[in-house]
Amino acid sequence: MYLNPYQKYIMELLVEYGTLMQRQLLKLVNANFKISLPNIDRYVEQLCKFGDCEKNGDGDDAIISIRSADGNPTEPNYDIIRSIDVLIAFLPKVVWHRRSRGFVSVRFFISTYKHDKAVSVVPVREGFEKEVESFIEDNFAYASSEIVIFLLEDSKQMKKLKPGCYHRFAIIGKEGVTFYKPDDNEKQEN
Repeated sequence: MYLNPYQKYIMELLVEYGTLMQRQLLKLVNANFKISLPNIDRYVEQLCKFGDCEKNGDGDDAIISIRSADGNPTEPNYDIIRSIDVLIAFLPKVVWHRRSRGFVSVRFFISTYKHDKAVSVVPVREGFEKEVESFIEDNFAYASSEIVIFLLEDSKQMKKLKPGCYHRFAIIGKEGVTFYKPDDNEKQEN
């Protein structure tokens, strides 16, 4: 099947991250190509009909994934989906992004005045704060340009995380991603 550049990029994103929401794919396509497509409905429809994709749900919140070889529905990784929302909050400053391993779900670079900064998104499930903090202390304690964003399920988790690295907290609510500074729990603009 012939894929246009937008569809090729959608496939690259799905190969990299597994499952994403249609609204996320739209924002990433628009940012990557510096365009303003109102939707990608037809592109996704073609990928599902003639390609290897499947769509679960309707509208912007539909989950798009690559069809599994056994025909069973692909199980979404909601930590990745939520982490991509954090990445999208930094558009158009994002210059590179990839799925990561371990506690870090997504890593990306943002362009700043002085230099590009690496940002690591770490989803923190309730009850796993100490394990995540220990991992971060071991891996990010001396990274001066590194920013770790703890993606929390609940604001009460902020008090349980006190890593020694440069970090912020993020919580996804009805209005989207909200960022908080450590210690004072103030909302912060990215």
